[in-house]
Amino acid sequence: MHSSNSKVFVFFGLFCFVFVTSCIPENQVSRIVPEHFLEALEHKGYTVTSLPKESADELVVSDIPAYELAGLFEVGEFKFSLYDTIKKVDFKNEEISGLHTLSNINLLLLSETVPPRDLNDLFLSLKSPLTIHDAGVFIYPLGACLFFSVFVLTERLLSLRRSKTFPRKVEKALKTGDFPHKKWKQNSASERIVWVALNENPSPESLKAYTDLEISSMEKGLFILEIVISGAPLIGLLGTVTGLVQVFSSIPDLAQGKDVLAEGIGLALLTTILGLAIAIPTLIGHAYLGRVVDKRVTSLQWVSSRINDARSRKIGSF
Repeated sequence: MHSSNSKVFVFFGLFCFVFVTSCIPENQVSRIVPEHFLEALEHKGYTVTSLPKESADELVVSDIPAYELAGLFEVGEFKFSLYDTIKKVDFKNEEISGLHTLSNINLLLLSETVPPRDLNDLFLSLKSPLTIHDAGVFIYPLGACLFFSVFVLTERLLSLRRSKTFPRKVEKALKTGDFPHKKWKQNSASERIVWVALNENPSPESLKAYTDLEISSMEKGLFILEIVISGAPLIGLLGTVTGLVQVFSSIPDLAQGKDVLAEGIGLALLTTILGLAIAIPTLIGHAYLGRVVDKRVTSLQWVSSRINDARSRKIGSF
């Protein structure tokens, strides 16, 4: 029964992991909210006026793939239209229907005249906040580390409860000498040890071996936490190195206006942060579980010793 529940728990956890990872969008782009650009203009002292579509119809272009019009605006004498996209588009800064263009990640700015230098620099300086998508393919192994860490920690915390290992009734019976009880069921590790001693009449060595088996089952899965503690930072480091290589290899592309520098730095920083953010709590949880296991081991060894003492002295049923 105990083994069956563990298998169901494992299969359910793996199903949840596969389902969650399959839901991660692969073509999601880190975005700049159009309102952030308008707020940045106002913060610089510009007055931004929203225009109706009819007043600047020449700035509205309907055949731009993947882009949608976010609005028409006027800053002083300068009028422009702002487009937004939720897809990753390799847009080249070239004229569209005689209009000047500026693109930055997901935003596209169209104007009839050359944008003022300050506005141009402000638009190109906007950066999107880091998201999990900036971690690239490394989000999958890091996600696996996070999943297995949470899964094992949760499963062990539930399995190492006193009621599942060393109930208070057993501890009380040991202290009072009213031990063992034939009416005890097999709901905990200590009760199963007592049941084996009462019903199978094992030798002291055999009973100790069975106790060691129960102790071993309490340590199940802890090695996975050790792998996560070591592996998550290493995956983050691999992402850092990959991001730095991407930065240095893309330096010739910077003159063409490609934003590969920001992508490489984002990859380098985010993977390191995620790796450490997963490893540190896992390390704390592993240390705590190790302490719990040590306490439970001592308790089960106490149960085994008391049973052997009772048998040697022919107390109770022995």
